[in-house]
Amino acid sequence: MKKITLIITAFFFTFLGYSQSYQDEVQLIQSIYGMEKKEIVADFVELDANQKTDFWLLYDAYEIKRKALGKTKFTLIFDYVNDYGDVKPEDAEMFMNEVLPLRKKSDKLVDTYYKKIKKKTDPVVALQFYQIENYLSDLIRLELLEEIYSSKK
Repeated sequence: MKKITLIITAFFFTFLGYSQSYQDEVQLIQSIYGMEKKEIVADFVELDANQKTDFWLLYDAYEIKRKALGKTKFTLIFDYVNDYGDVKPEDAEMFMNEVLPLRKKSDKLVDTYYKKIKKKTDPVVALQFYQIENYLSDLIRLELLEEIYSSKK
């Protein structure tokens, strides 16, 4: 888990220092995080031999969609951090009008793949997928909030 924390921290500081090429940076960080994340998921989700192919095909499809949402999240976070301290009420309203639906899309994506995985494997595997995805998502949110808070000081 320490590697994930380092990746998230690197991501945060990368955005602060290299706003010109942040899309390239996002792709790099997502690919590194994606590789480590897959290892964590593989350690956490208990698959039998018959479930592996179906699970990993669904997981890879899920990751493609999650990464697309992640790019949008990263852009919003980048904009927020750059404006931190100078946010006007109308900017806050625009930010929240984008963040709230994005959060719902992310939750719906996990829910959708929970159902797909349950159908192709079993409820226990689907539950483990759901648990690890929510845990990692919450961990990232917490790390980003801590970085934003500490940069405010």
